[in-house]
Amino acid sequence: MARIIRVGGSSSSVSWHEVLKDLRADDVLMLGPGYYYLPQGITLTDITIKGTGSLPEDTTIYGYISVSEDSRYVTLENLCIDTTTEHNSLAVPVGVDGYLTLRNCFIKGTGTDTAAIAVNGKITLELYSTKIVNGSVSMYDHANFRLEMNDSEIDYFSDKYCALAIEGEGTAIVNNSKIHGSINTFAKTNAELDLNNSEVDYVLLHGQTWMNMLNSKVKSASDSCLYLSDDCWSNIMNSTFLGGVYIDKKTRTIIQNSTINRMIVVDEAKVTMNNAVILAHADFQDQAKCDATRVTFTGNMNYEYFLALSGEANMKGHNIVLNPNQANLAVKDEAKFSASVVANDNEQVEVEYNKRPNVYILGVKWTAKKK
Repeated sequence: MARIIRVGGSSSSVSWHEVLKDLRADDVLMLGPGYYYLPQGITLTDITIKGTGSLPEDTTIYGYISVSEDSRYVTLENLCIDTTTEHNSLAVPVGVDGYLTLRNCFIKGTGTDTAAIAVNGKITLELYSTKIVNGSVSMYDHANFRLEMNDSEIDYFSDKYCALAIEGEGTAIVNNSKIHGSINTFAKTNAELDLNNSEVDYVLLHGQTWMNMLNSKVKSASDSCLYLSDDCWSNIMNSTFLGGVYIDKKTRTIIQNSTINRMIVVDEAKVTMNNAVILAHADFQDQAKCDATRVTFTGNMNYEYFLALSGEANMKGHNIVLNPNQANLAVKDEAKFSASVVANDNEQVEVEYNKRPNVYILGVKWTAKKK
């Protein structure tokens, strides 16, 4: 039978350390505002711990927590976990098959390569209105996971480590959340990533990752704020990329109703775009293929070409808009460009090409430009 145990405050009759010695499955610990210490950490089995303060920081646990291998669930609510040693603030070992739920929690990591939340087992990790700082949320290669992150935040910007690391197998769903740092998947990843109404600095995908992105923003201005590689499939809608999108290898990508600052597509990647806007530069190389419908390609003074194809790249455009802004269109090597144009900001477009039959443009005057 579940017990409700109150610790701290005037209604408490037991101390924190006394309670820890007699924890039983299904116990609910109600912690009053204050500081609670776990210098040696603790392993929990089927336990709920709730802070009763106004804010998560009112009830702070100094230490770290692990989920036992036979645990069905661990639930933490309205708490702060502050870890100052080289331990995961929350750890899920390989043998676990259960749930780890955080509601209105504040997790403070160590600011090193030690993950704040480390997942290795079979787990459903639920983050509701929770903030993680100075550490990553990491799903390792042995993990079989389902991550549900809602109205939450990971604040761990680092040049060396990612904020949300996804290996193993599973599904990660991020809704209405902010990630200050990068989302990474890896060569061994076999996962689905859903980003909805969220913000992140970088998204770097490898392995076999299927990504659905809706109404989201990738905020970095770097050349690869979004990097898609290996065998990743991506479906992107109504999203904004403040930097560059770099796509390579055998990826398959659909981009709809989105705005991208600049884009480079190489290798055997295939891209389908609909109602998208490229603000500065688009470059297709090697054997890359692009099918663009009602897409606007715009140039600026920072790039010689607003749209460039080289190698054996192939682009088919349908009712596209060209805004060169004094930049040129280049179709080099064996690349092919075939498009119908509905609008452009010049009377004619200047095209650099190697082979005249490889350029076919309807709807706008164009002239050859010698390099």
